[in-house]
Amino acid sequence: METIRTLWKKSIVKGALLVIIVFIFALIIRTNNGAVNEPEVTSLKSVELTTAAEVAGEQKITLIGTVRAFTEADITTERAGRITSVRATLGGTVGAGQIIATIENASEQAAVLQAQGAYEAAQAAAAQTSISVDETAVQVSVAKDSLKNAIRSSYNIANSAVRTNIDTFFSNPDSNIPGLRIDGRGQTGFFNDERVAYQGLLQEWQSRANNISNNSDLTSEADYSQAQLNRTISYVDAFITIFANQPGNGRYTEAELDGFITTFTGLRSSLISADSAIDNAEAQLRSTLEAERRATVSASGGSASATDAQVKQALGSLRAAQANLEKTILRSPISGTVNSLSISLGDFVGSFEQVAVVANNNALEIVTYVGDAERDQLAVGDEVLIDGTASGIITTVAPSIDEVTRKTEVRIAAEDESISNGDTVRIIKNAETEARLESIRVPLSAVKFEATDGFVLQVTDGLITQKPVVLGAVRGNQVIVTDGLTANEPFIRDVRGLTIGSAVNVQE
Repeated sequence: METIRTLWKKSIVKGALLVIIVFIFALIIRTNNGAVNEPEVTSLKSVELTTAAEVAGEQKITLIGTVRAFTEADITTERAGRITSVRATLGGTVGAGQIIATIENASEQAAVLQAQGAYEAAQAAAAQTSISVDETAVQVSVAKDSLKNAIRSSYNIANSAVRTNIDTFFSNPDSNIPGLRIDGRGQTGFFNDERVAYQGLLQEWQSRANNISNNSDLTSEADYSQAQLNRTISYVDAFITIFANQPGNGRYTEAELDGFITTFTGLRSSLISADSAIDNAEAQLRSTLEAERRATVSASGGSASATDAQVKQALGSLRAAQANLEKTILRSPISGTVNSLSISLGDFVGSFEQVAVVANNNALEIVTYVGDAERDQLAVGDEVLIDGTASGIITTVAPSIDEVTRKTEVRIAAEDESISNGDTVRIIKNAETEARLESIRVPLSAVKFEATDGFVLQVTDGLITQKPVVLGAVRGNQVIVTDGLTANEPFIRDVRGLTIGSAVNVQE
């Protein structure tokens, strides 16, 4: 019994093994048949080609900006007080300098009136003191005339002494050899030479005396005249000496010689008096000039005038009072529309409180701020789209970064009824055309970087090739190509995972 059971079990095991072997054999045959019947297929990787011009056209910068008027002014108080009048209405139009409102200013008006009175009093005092300046000016003119007359008189006296008296002792006084007619006691040469000198001296002296005026250097002219007077006095003294020393048997009698001495002594006195007259006239002129200077210093018209200083002080007080009064009058610095008016008659306002806003709503601009990547793609004159409908022109790109926002301010001019002062708008920079393409930019994904510069990949006859390029600065997700690639030269947009020399399929 046990043997039959054992044989039965062995039969079952063998049968199972046989089934397994058959199944495996059939599977192997099927696999081999599939390998023979199915053809081998090799798939090519697809790549997308683009150009720098296309990349530039795809870049659209989106910004958020605030609309405001080109000219807008906040009207702010400078001092606290109660509003006594409001002369503008919300939405109304005002001109530059027009009063918007006034603050209680009775004390300021009184201060202005008082300062005005002090200023007028100072002006009146200056007018009175100016009379003394005029008087001293007249005295100076009289003193100058006296000095001029003394100088002219000195010439006349000296000329008369030479022509009328001295020349009687020369046979030919106006020649090169005058010919002394009296015993020169050993000094005949001196007397002749001196007379020859007087021929030119008297002419020059006469010319200077006749042409002298108040604008002349009177001190210099006086010194010249006195020098010639002293020379003439010395010449006269020489004649008096030889008169006293003439021999007894000479041409002239003793009585005649005594008469000559008397006459020439009188001439000497006249010449000395003329010299003293010049001294006195100079002293008088100096005195009147000093008086004029003192009067000028203490009156109006001088550079350091006391009365001028008083007038200026009074004027300064008046200007200060007027400035304090002006702080109570709120004016519009520009012409425009009153967009905001937050005060009413009787309101109390504090210092530096905004009470109104005036703007020119017909000329609007949009202000936005951009980062470094966007700034390099914006230029003055670029056209932008505002809220999808209105157009605008970039008018200003700030040359530096704002210290607060750490961004660059950009201003855009826009005139469209769809936007209003105070709106927040979306700005889209229009696609840059090939004609305006200033730099070649490619995506970072299109470049294989090396230690210095790198290369882009191109497709030639279905195979990947490389093209070396010179790289510049990175701008966002792009890099500038400074050399090696033109705007319309195609390259693979994404080179990640690609190998040079591999066959690829160009995606349309």
